[in-house]
Amino acid sequence: MAGFIGAMRGSGRQKSSGGTPVTLSLPRRTILAAGLASLAAPALAQARFPDRPLRIIVPVAAGGISDTISRFLAEGMRAEFGQPVIIENRPGANGILASEAIARAAPDGYTIGYMLYAAMTLNPLLIPNLSYRLSDFLPLTPTFKAPMVLAVGKDVPVRNVREFVDYVKRQGTLSYGTLGNASTGQILMEMLRGLTGIELENVGYRGETLAVTDMVAGNLPAVCISTMNVLQQHRAGNARIIGISTPERLPDLPDLPTFAEAGFPIDYSYFHGLMMPSGTPEAVAARLHRSIGAGLQSPELRTRMTPDMQPFVLSSAEFAGMLSRETSKLGELVQTRGIRLQ
Repeated sequence: MAGFIGAMRGSGRQKSSGGTPVTLSLPRRTILAAGLASLAAPALAQARFPDRPLRIIVPVAAGGISDTISRFLAEGMRAEFGQPVIIENRPGANGILASEAIARAAPDGYTIGYMLYAAMTLNPLLIPNLSYRLSDFLPLTPTFKAPMVLAVGKDVPVRNVREFVDYVKRQGTLSYGTLGNASTGQILMEMLRGLTGIELENVGYRGETLAVTDMVAGNLPAVCISTMNVLQQHRAGNARIIGISTPERLPDLPDLPTFAEAGFPIDYSYFHGLMMPSGTPEAVAARLHRSIGAGLQSPELRTRMTPDMQPFVLSSAEFAGMLSRETSKLGELVQTRGIRLQ
């Protein structure tokens, strides 16, 4: 404020065209009031926040789980704040387009970004000259986490991951289906390879259901994908889920065995999260966090998720720590296992 007042004092004397100083009437009290008002303006704006519509940038088209969660949270914020919350769908490029828009938004609290696992963790590790960095964001909270599963065709003679490893060793190698290179399915299988030394070939598909269709038809021995895309075939007896990547069995899916039960200490889940542009005022972020946290802990939201999804809330600092640990773990895996996008 001293600099502001000094500037105001300097403006109180001007020279006439003849060079004679002319004193302007600007009382000290007015100068002080103006300086204090300039400092108070941001605080007043935060106290009134939000006083206009907010937006949530979503990296998928309408209808996906990210969109469903975002719209549910938007309903809660709209009711609490009395302001519209606009859902802005920006699908494409594995979350990069949406991430760019979030990073470039004004850090005023009116833009929240929904970010996918790969956009927060794998993209920064695998894409040279990526158009954003994690430091461009203020982590708000995760929204949910979910495991991956290893499943085999009904004619593959294994019942758990230990038997699977022994089977692959006898066969020499085995192909499995995922969403492609650097997918969460390949990440999990590379963890297993690192523990066992088995040889596996990753076969990429444009969709997980396509991989499951090939496995059920007998054209592919195994898949490593998200739980719900193979659960129906598992329950129908057309496939067999032999390992889920959580350290313990899920309460809503207690019949699915874990990798850990078979002697492989794997704990791996993908997660989604909410971010804001770096530089967003902490008080504004904290107010949004309280509202969003209440929504994520709502039993009603749980009914809109699939049984493998586990909603959870972390503080901004806790979420930042989680992201740091995850990128560190994945960075080591990417280097040691030679994981590439192509």
